[in-house]
Amino acid sequence: MFRTDDNYNLYYDERVSEDRYTNLKELIEEHQLSSEFLALLGKHFNFTIHNTYNDHRKLLWVLYKTLGPFAVTILFAEEEHPHGCEYQARVDFYVDVSGSFDYDLKNSLFQYETKKLSDECEERLAQKSIGFEVDRRIKGNLMGMDLETFLGRTTIE
Repeated sequence: MFRTDDNYNLYYDERVSEDRYTNLKELIEEHQLSSEFLALLGKHFNFTIHNTYNDHRKLLWVLYKTLGPFAVTILFAEEEHPHGCEYQARVDFYVDVSGSFDYDLKNSLFQYETKKLSDECEERLAQKSIGFEVDRRIKGNLMGMDLETFLGRTTIE
């Protein structure tokens, strides 16, 4: 996997109490996520962080355990890309008050407007490579689901 620039847009209804914030902090530490994610609660939109693709599913579960219902859109972009193109992935995740969730992952190979693509971009286009993982849409219920089960449900090997 390559380095990524990541952008999070988080939507939830309630203010986060001090108890919930403490719970979030503890879960982030317990599951070895970046402490930078604590700032996500203060800056819901256009929250930028780096190299979180491998941990984003853990974060979704942690946010549900802390916030309850919420929605998030995450955009991942290849940090160092060849001239003319970059791999991108978009995750849309929604979980409601009853724990029903919808996880949608879509990949793309974004092409910049340029007169000449690099050889690597040409190769990526010819191979129709995706960069991240296979596109998928998964629905389920998080109520009572532990982290390992959630990770297993949302990961395709």
